[in-house]
Amino acid sequence: MKILFPLAQADSGSDVFTYNLVSGLNNSSIQADIQNLPRWSGYVPSFMGKICKSAGYDIIHANTWNGYPFKNNNQPLLVTEHLLVHDPIFLPYKTSLQRLYHSYIFQWEKKSINVADSVISISNYTKNKIEEVFGYSDSILIYNGIDENFFKPFDVENQRIDSNIVVPSKNTILFFSGNATIRKGGDLLPKIMNELGDKYSLLISGGLRKNTHLNAPNIISTGKLSLHELVEIYNYADIFLFPTRLEGFGLSVAEAMACGKPVVTTDCSSMPELVVDGKGGFLCEMDNVKDFAESIRILAEDSSLRREMGLFNRNRVEKKFTLDRMVQEYIREYKYL
Repeated sequence: MKILFPLAQADSGSDVFTYNLVSGLNNSSIQADIQNLPRWSGYVPSFMGKICKSAGYDIIHANTWNGYPFKNNNQPLLVTEHLLVHDPIFLPYKTSLQRLYHSYIFQWEKKSINVADSVISISNYTKNKIEEVFGYSDSILIYNGIDENFFKPFDVENQRIDSNIVVPSKNTILFFSGNATIRKGGDLLPKIMNELGDKYSLLISGGLRKNTHLNAPNIISTGKLSLHELVEIYNYADIFLFPTRLEGFGLSVAEAMACGKPVVTTDCSSMPELVVDGKGGFLCEMDNVKDFAESIRILAEDSSLRREMGLFNRNRVEKKFTLDRMVQEYIREYKYL
């Protein structure tokens, strides 16, 4: 079986998903290839279909934003819905340009869902929203997975942390990983850190895109991290902070959980499917800075609670969100096509 993944890189979690799945499939003796298409072609899906070379492949695996042009009579088309941006709760946070662009995406997604032989949702939230927005009730739930053998707990106390990262030794260390966009609550990070004060430090990775400047004296940018540096910072931190407003799944949250960290995130979209409130961390009211700060303080003051929640999260990832589990579920779906 040969699977083709046409990819116009977007510097987002969907890129990471594709790389992880392709690697996992190839390790499972399924040939999977990524065909990199020009970045700009992601805005012109019909052109992507014209330049994609799919001869010799058994199945084409794309995403809902640009999947429909890859549908032909020779190969089944499977599409994955990574982020359904049409949730009304996110509308107030969109710029005018985003609203216009998302109206175009709506038509692309609708067409992709209608012509695909199989539609995959990466969370129950996403599955329910596909039915609500597009009236499509037959999508298959396959949670995203991460490599729990790479993202795992280990002691970094005596390991080298980048000399540019200077954190007061007695501070509680928070970590945010990803693109600090409005959607992910990047604008809330300085407000939360100002509320917490100088006994707390927030490390922010560079993400896949260049994060905007975040103005607070207790926020420290790590710059863009390699995967090995990323897993080290996950383990270096005491708490993972993620005040998102909309997530299809939440890869960085799952990575932090796999590293045995408690998570403070928002009670919205897919987050309650990952983080069990009160057991693996805290789910906070969207945009409620004081709620986030208070939840962080509770964890900061109780190291036993942090360890207990971190262990719960590690076990939860091992049971529900591993890369191998995701790969095997996709293989099962490919065989149905």
